[in-house]
Amino acid sequence: MTKKIALINPPIIAEGYRWEVKLGSRLPPLGLAYLASYLRTRNVEVDILDAYNLGLSPAAVIDYVSKKEPEYVGLTATSSIVTYASELAGKIKERFPNVTIIIGGSHMSAMPEETIETFGHFDVGIYGEGEQTLFDIIDSGKIDSEIPGIVFRENGNVIKTPPRKYIKNLDELDFPAYDLLRDFPDFYLPTVNNYHRLPVAPIISSRGCPYSCSFCDQSVFGHRLRAYSNDYLIKLIKFLKSKYDIREVCFYDDIFLLDKDKLRDFISKLNKEKLNINWSCEGRIDQLDYDALKEMKDAGCWQISFGVESGSQKILDYFNKRITVEQIGKTIREVSGSGIKARAYIIIGSPLETVETLKETESLILGLPFSDIHVSFFTPIPGSKAYDEIIKEGWSSDLNKMDVYNINYVPQNIKPEMLTGYMNRLYRGFYFHPKRLFRYFCMLFSPSKSRHLLMAALEFSMIIVKKT
Repeated sequence: MTKKIALINPPIIAEGYRWEVKLGSRLPPLGLAYLASYLRTRNVEVDILDAYNLGLSPAAVIDYVSKKEPEYVGLTATSSIVTYASELAGKIKERFPNVTIIIGGSHMSAMPEETIETFGHFDVGIYGEGEQTLFDIIDSGKIDSEIPGIVFRENGNVIKTPPRKYIKNLDELDFPAYDLLRDFPDFYLPTVNNYHRLPVAPIISSRGCPYSCSFCDQSVFGHRLRAYSNDYLIKLIKFLKSKYDIREVCFYDDIFLLDKDKLRDFISKLNKEKLNINWSCEGRIDQLDYDALKEMKDAGCWQISFGVESGSQKILDYFNKRITVEQIGKTIREVSGSGIKARAYIIIGSPLETVETLKETESLILGLPFSDIHVSFFTPIPGSKAYDEIIKEGWSSDLNKMDVYNINYVPQNIKPEMLTGYMNRLYRGFYFHPKRLFRYFCMLFSPSKSRHLLMAALEFSMIIVKKT
């Protein structure tokens, strides 16, 4: 008999997410899509409900579960939404007490025992890579210590089994189950300045990261880099183009450019297929092959996003970025000079932040030819080195607000309103520059961007006024 599971990206009803939902990217839950494809090739009936992006209420999710009648419900949660996931699990349990509720995601992997101990509505948690573990739970029909990579309760005790080994060859995985995502790809959009042509699809080209930035949680996929082959990626792009008429893909893992030989091979294979695809990616400041920039641009690359984080060398060192301010300047100028746009991720409010370091960041951002910036507040995320250090100092925070759009941590000698003021100051100084205003004005004449841009501009203006 075929078993059934509903994979759910939980809904969130919170004012703190208004900025993220309306201004930020609306990205499909690729983690759930990979889980779904893995399960259904093994005779498990799977559905996905992206309640978060769809803006559904908990009541609507309950109605969905009632119609689907699954034996299992799988929830995913970051630290900022795990409480909401637990509340939803409680409502599901109340209506459907025989449904087994499984929790996964970054918070579960970062705090496995604590999650199961704190949130009693979850029957079992999966930590680390989830495909094989989730299948083992469903296939065996039981939860016990024979299954690696899980945490559960037994006789009042929290039991954590040994970790599961990571998948060595990622090419063995099927393509994500995009077809289970409602209105893919049209419903899912990056920010208006983060795509070139529609429709656009996100791609993850690897798992794991060999770097150890102090603000980053690597508990799900670990430190060892495992990458899909170029043949897999090209086949995936061809599939997306043939089935969904995709015109652009975005590589969302920040080590896509790490292997220079693999990058050139990818470009060669992409050119050979003549797919007429635009693409963007993320990269490290210190691992860019300058000589390959022209080839990348000719092959359709139009933007590279970098984790710049700060204009202060002191803070870069605290973050363990292993880059210098001088390297940032050289890389951004090289990228911009090649005709590829350079986008920056910035973090303000870390423990070493001062008025002087904020000014250094402002000077860097306004002094280099970035095309776009994304500024966030420093947030000690469970599973990161920074979280462990700051927790020891006695810091605590509301999990519901533990995201980069709320101020969770305030460094010594800086007031919260100063951080908010500098965020607004960075955005105003950058985007109200005449050349960028002109670029956005030109976007108004793009059929694919005009409506999206007007909505984002209205919300952006309201936020700036409200927070000033």
